[in-house]
Amino acid sequence: MVAYSCNLACKGCISLSDWPRDGVEPRNNLVRDLHRWSQLISPAVVTIFGGEPTLHPELTEVCQDVRKAWPDSTIRLITNGYLLNRIDPKFWFTLGQFEMQISIHRKDHERIINQNIKSILKEKTAWQIKKFVAQDHRQVEWRKDNVSIYKSIFQDFIIPYKLKENKIEFWNSDPKEAHKICGAPNTPVLYRGKLYKCPAVANIIDVAKTQIVNYQGCDSNNDLAEFISNIGQPESVCGQCPDRATAQIINHFDPNNVIVKQKISN
Repeated sequence: MVAYSCNLACKGCISLSDWPRDGVEPRNNLVRDLHRWSQLISPAVVTIFGGEPTLHPELTEVCQDVRKAWPDSTIRLITNGYLLNRIDPKFWFTLGQFEMQISIHRKDHERIINQNIKSILKEKTAWQIKKFVAQDHRQVEWRKDNVSIYKSIFQDFIIPYKLKENKIEFWNSDPKEAHKICGAPNTPVLYRGKLYKCPAVANIIDVAKTQIVNYQGCDSNNDLAEFISNIGQPESVCGQCPDRATAQIINHFDPNNVIVKQKISN
């Protein structure tokens, strides 16, 4: 997670970008963590996200730092796409195996984001194109050599906590039932030096300033094997989130649920 700020405030965000969150993670901190964890783990995919990662003033350098740490991993960037025009589109073809997932949160702004995607696509010819509808989203994929670009259109998001009197509370759900509807069941996150079960766990602990069912992030090699074995499996911490019966579904096709914090342009 390279940025805490976001240019959007989407209800149901697993990074809690609809809460007051500012700034980015300093690059020297990221380099320190990359160096340490690259000695311990070899992930197939390393995802750079936020907040909105394109708000990081040194994003291209951070991407290169990730490549240096894990030369053989696929680098994936998750972005809402509004600010891609800040970065030279040629850069994305310098990172080796690379994926970009562009999540459309406002259907009425898709045309604007499409222009940024086209600027990248124009750098190459003969892209392979695939369109499909998954259970929870629609997606368009462009592939060329070792670069893949995904435009994903999600409609429904689940708020990963309970809100009471403007304070975050936890559901104490059955972990197995909550895990069944999890939006990131196989996605641990490296957050400020520690590995956490999922992005929502790390961000909620930070924003709520409290521990969740005595959960501690993994910060040493001693408990790394257990942490890895639990990836994709329900744990007690999963009970912080709602189950299917209690989940509050947020429709991102409703512009009132996705607030743009800054001026956008074509």
